[in-house]
Amino acid sequence: MEKLKGTLLETDVLVVGGGAGGMIAALSAKRHGPRGTKVAVADSWMIGRTGHTAFSNAWMIVARPDDDIDAITREIIAGNDGIADQILVRETLKNSFDRIADFEAMGMKFPRAENGTHARRPTRGLDLARVMCPEGGGLEFCWRLRLALAEKGIALLDRLFVTGLLGGGPSGRIAGATAIHSRTGAFYVIKARVTIIATNAITFRSGFVRDITGTGTLLAHRAGAALRNAEFSYVRPGTPKFYFEGITFAIQEGARFTNSKGEAFMRAYEPEWADEADVPRIARAMAAEKKKGNDPLYLDMSPIPEELRDHFIQSKVKWMDNFFRKLGSEAKTDMFGKTPYYALNQMTKMAIRTGPDCRSDVPGLLAAGLAQAGCANHFAGFHIGLCIGNGWASGRSAVEDLDRLVEPKVGLAEVEILHEEALRPIKPAAKEESDRILRDLQAIMFAYDIGVLKRADRLQEACRKVAHLAEEFRELGAPHVHELVRLKETEAMLHAAQFILGASLYRTETRLSHFREDFADRDDTHWLVWVDIEPNSSAAAPQFIKTPIPMPLFPVTAMPVRPNRLKQRAAVGGV
Repeated sequence: MEKLKGTLLETDVLVVGGGAGGMIAALSAKRHGPRGTKVAVADSWMIGRTGHTAFSNAWMIVARPDDDIDAITREIIAGNDGIADQILVRETLKNSFDRIADFEAMGMKFPRAENGTHARRPTRGLDLARVMCPEGGGLEFCWRLRLALAEKGIALLDRLFVTGLLGGGPSGRIAGATAIHSRTGAFYVIKARVTIIATNAITFRSGFVRDITGTGTLLAHRAGAALRNAEFSYVRPGTPKFYFEGITFAIQEGARFTNSKGEAFMRAYEPEWADEADVPRIARAMAAEKKKGNDPLYLDMSPIPEELRDHFIQSKVKWMDNFFRKLGSEAKTDMFGKTPYYALNQMTKMAIRTGPDCRSDVPGLLAAGLAQAGCANHFAGFHIGLCIGNGWASGRSAVEDLDRLVEPKVGLAEVEILHEEALRPIKPAAKEESDRILRDLQAIMFAYDIGVLKRADRLQEACRKVAHLAEEFRELGAPHVHELVRLKETEAMLHAAQFILGASLYRTETRLSHFREDFADRDDTHWLVWVDIEPNSSAAAPQFIKTPIPMPLFPVTAMPVRPNRLKQRAAVGGV
């Protein structure tokens, strides 16, 4: 019998991606599985030190048992313009307080109010939802999760970059994955009865976590899973001077976005919410101001009282706090002076299509974290909140599938093909050119009139440019393993860009972060649907379809015109 290529590892449940969604999925699978269930997590970097959560303050939307969970669900669905899985959103909120109890049992600490209840505060764009974060921020949160995984006997496969999914033979089910060690290039075959993809979303290396490239979603698509929400993005205000995660709360204390003329422009675009609008609407207003020639744009934090300013130049996130400390007085000058801001397209919302149980269309393949398409808009705190919710759901479903699905088989011929595909680009004489392709791709996708304000002719031209880059890319090789990983991540970004631009052309309306200048209105009659990208290996271009959105809980409505909490503030302030 022919020997299997590489090192063979075997597990019951394999989680690909070591961020919050992936670690919660692994914990859930271990808790729901019978004694002896083997669970493994693989990540191309160090589990507990990777993903957006680890480098954030880890704000999360949490609903207490005495909150009106139906009302919070309703406003999140409305804030998604209907593009959300209603059941999954409600289940996430319903179970969120139980997860806080789990986290506290791991040793995490959450601030409490004087009456002993957890201290929570409002978030942007929502009226009833409340957010909270652990002491120590995302680094402490993720490290505590890693320790909990290790304590429960979950295998931690650091620095394994997954390069392919095993197809599972005639049954069509996924049988695990192949991977290379991101430093040595050693090849691994990970046989698994169930696989959960939790590799975040495509970022084009933007924002503050530049090595999150969402390759798992593209591997899932290649294996037969449909993708959805490619036309939507997380667009937000950003500045090249520093990363500032407190914009929401700075605005609550009086900060305002202004243009080069000193005008606070948000109320002209958002009459009710003004600067407290959700960030995609702020980004759209910023792009419109730039188009008018009113840039540079600023976040004017001068109205914040002096006694509160120190709060904004320190952080619960250790790396961010160290950054502010190194800047010293310069941090306060930059933050409270005139630092230019711009509309940043941080990452796509493209993710794997699943039901509320987080199962994809492919047997044995599930999704969690931002690799799962539960929402097209997550709000501040619901990125992590939904990652926790769908991570828990996917782990539970994975355990159910262990007995429900037939035993997968690993084919030697398939492993041979995946081994060849993984290592073929290694060419010692090649130049390191992935960054050149990436910079050209960023110039296309980050342009404000492509990534924020869209129009058919510009999108079509961007498609042509990306196709040209893809042709250039096919000729590249990698002189070493590090560049090999970079090439494969760049390849995923090129595919993602084609999906994003294609879906943006396909949806001929304006909705959420998808702003079409040539179709400026929301059109529920034709577009209250998901846009899904079906796998079709024989087609030269992506295949887009409309999928009706179930509404088992609530009909889709617009957001409230004047949120209660803003009404109350206006009454106090005499506005």
